[in-house]
Amino acid sequence: MSPTPHSVTNVDEHRLVALITGAERRVLYMAPGLTKSIAAAIEGAYNRLSAQSVTVILDVDAEVCRLGYGTGDGLADVQAAATRYQTLICHQKGVRIGLLISDDVTLIYSPTPLLVEAGSKRDDQPNAIQLTTLPHEVAQDVGLGSDPDSQRKVGLDSVQSSHIETVKLDLQSNPPVKFDLARKVRVFNSRFQFVEFEMTGCFISKKKVPVPSYLMGLAKDEVTQQRLHASFDLVGNTELSVKIGDKALSETFLRKKKADIVKRFLTNLTGYGNVLLRANKDKLQAAVKDLQDDITAFQESVKVGLQKHIDSNRDSVAAALLPGVQANPPDHYTKIHGPKPPEAILKTMLAKEIADAFGVADDVIQEMKATLIFK
Repeated sequence: MSPTPHSVTNVDEHRLVALITGAERRVLYMAPGLTKSIAAAIEGAYNRLSAQSVTVILDVDAEVCRLGYGTGDGLADVQAAATRYQTLICHQKGVRIGLLISDDVTLIYSPTPLLVEAGSKRDDQPNAIQLTTLPHEVAQDVGLGSDPDSQRKVGLDSVQSSHIETVKLDLQSNPPVKFDLARKVRVFNSRFQFVEFEMTGCFISKKKVPVPSYLMGLAKDEVTQQRLHASFDLVGNTELSVKIGDKALSETFLRKKKADIVKRFLTNLTGYGNVLLRANKDKLQAAVKDLQDDITAFQESVKVGLQKHIDSNRDSVAAALLPGVQANPPDHYTKIHGPKPPEAILKTMLAKEIADAFGVADDVIQEMKATLIFK
């Protein structure tokens, strides 16, 4: 086949197949992998030229197929053809260049990893060098020199059927992704990033304190107790607020600030989460850091006032529950003090249980935080 007008050129799968099909004396194909159409062209060369005139050197590895340098079907086909014509496929681990020798035409090219890019057919986007003669040094290294046994440097390992079967099983357990989709995802990920942005523990006025049903004095049997439940507001309907400099920090302030960050930087993809334009990453991190600083200031300043609210509400709940506990003391109250424990004992035990349920301000403010996770 006549060479293309330019030595620096573009080559695609159709060009490779054409060169292999047009060969009249010899073919050498070396690349990471191959497709079914190239395998079919090589089988034709086996039949047309004889197996001794055709050399195939591949990186027989499942990862080659996952990268999109070839297919498992193409590998299986060329191995089956080699077996039928009683010859061998050669293995060169890690080969990532393409070399096709068809008679006197030598084509050196860059194989396209379809996982990364689709490849091009445009002449002004060259990926190959085509020569009309085979360089002496190249001929020696690939076993086409005067003394192949001593000069050959690549493709020294033969491929056995068991090797092909191992690759096949590997691809079945971890198959290649759809390359067109993978490329779109790669382009998307180069511009956007999934982000998880949350603010937790800052809404103290919404925090509820669970009260065990047995403290309500409404039932003694376990089944009924499991169905009865109650909860009390930790600080009532009061929204805590502190003045720091020219800022009035409160739950509402923090909530609005968090919502403003989401509005400015994040886009929600239903079912997938929030995405960020990578160009805005530094700005988002600065805004979240500012929010985190406000949360820290709110934590430190609200602690004393929060504890006062907890103490007051805790005492009110204990006083409200005391009559019911006196009428129906829980079993673990009576196992030591008898069926009618003294009021002082009941008050002490009840106060401890309510205090444990309410906790202390330190525990509550430690839950306040804003987290930003890039995925």
